[in-house]
Amino acid sequence: TVPIPVDRYPRLAYARKQEKTNWRIIGRGQGIHWQDLDEDINLEGLLASNRSGESTTSLIRWLMARHQPKFRPWIGKGYGKGNDLGLPARLLILGESHYDRDGTLEEGGDTKGVVNDYIKGGQPSFFTRVIHTVLGPDMPHQRVQFFQSVAFYNYVQCIVGDAPRKRPTKKMWQSAAAPFLATLEKLQPTHILACGLGLWDNMPDIDTLWAPPCERDKLIRCFGSIDFPTPRSPRSILGRYRHSKGQTVVLAIVHPSIASAAWHPVVKRFLKYRE
Repeated sequence: TVPIPVDRYPRLAYARKQEKTNWRIIGRGQGIHWQDLDEDINLEGLLASNRSGESTTSLIRWLMARHQPKFRPWIGKGYGKGNDLGLPARLLILGESHYDRDGTLEEGGDTKGVVNDYIKGGQPSFFTRVIHTVLGPDMPHQRVQFFQSVAFYNYVQCIVGDAPRKRPTKKMWQSAAAPFLATLEKLQPTHILACGLGLWDNMPDIDTLWAPPCERDKLIRCFGSIDFPTPRSPRSILGRYRHSKGQTVVLAIVHPSIASAAWHPVVKRFLKYRE
């Protein structure tokens, strides 16, 4: 028995249980083939604990083909274009999950409806707090322009409960990773603002997708003397993801409903960061 970390082989890491068990020996004992995953692992490389040689682009395309999100992201009409708010052209606001207070939500497409309702005058305080965190506490009337300039996606891909006090289960977090990576490839943002440290702690951190620590240090240096309003070190809340056309820088903040004003200077500096 040779224990090998499964994250060395991302297709196996993302596979369903029945897909993992559908394997056979190939090449007269020289390798193993997983038919449902189109994955082959050479026995010699397995014993040497080598990582998968699959490129990031190939892996993300495979994830996209099999893991489309149930709740598709909101994409503002101005996403990918310039705006008058000083925001990056491709900013993704990442929320945690949907809650269904009155039993009217159905899985699939409802993220767009929730944001649309807010733009038309609805009162989800979360969205207002996000605007205050990004633009500053004195900018309360920018809801239309703001959300037409950004994309918004809820990470957990199922309805968690009827109120925010209900927390996602471990299985919910795990099953949300692949749809998130598919969405990352579709939107290809330059910046992601992850709204919640609990969310950040459950986002994927697979070596083949996460940029090296030395690149994270470059991102940290852009903040200069600005203090982070959290006991966590900057290294633990800043990072990067790769996609097929480049990289995405990520900042995780406490949930906007807790301390939007305190985080505004940090978010403002983060959104000015350019490669």
